[in-house]
Amino acid sequence: MDMNEKDWVAELEREGYTQVAVCANGPDTDFGEHTHEEHTIHVILEGELTLTDETGSETLKRGQRFEIPAGTKHHAKCGPDGCTFVVGVKSE
Repeated sequence: MDMNEKDWVAELEREGYTQVAVCANGPDTDFGEHTHEEHTIHVILEGELTLTDETGSETLKRGQRFEIPAGTKHHAKCGPDGCTFVVGVKSE
């Protein structure tokens, strides 16, 4: 099933995520290396995002979702066409 922005927001809220928001970022936006204080989930809506952590790098595209446990050091960079994703937070 191909879910749209509204569907993903509702799904993440059903799964217990809070502060669910849609973030649109321009081409090659580089978030640098960072951590989050809480567990986060991201779902790619458009474009691509390359995520790098201690296990390696992966380029995520439309429909893919990934979770980042609180305190995990990682680096994220948008692709050449930018990236729009839904993000949610879950307290552990």
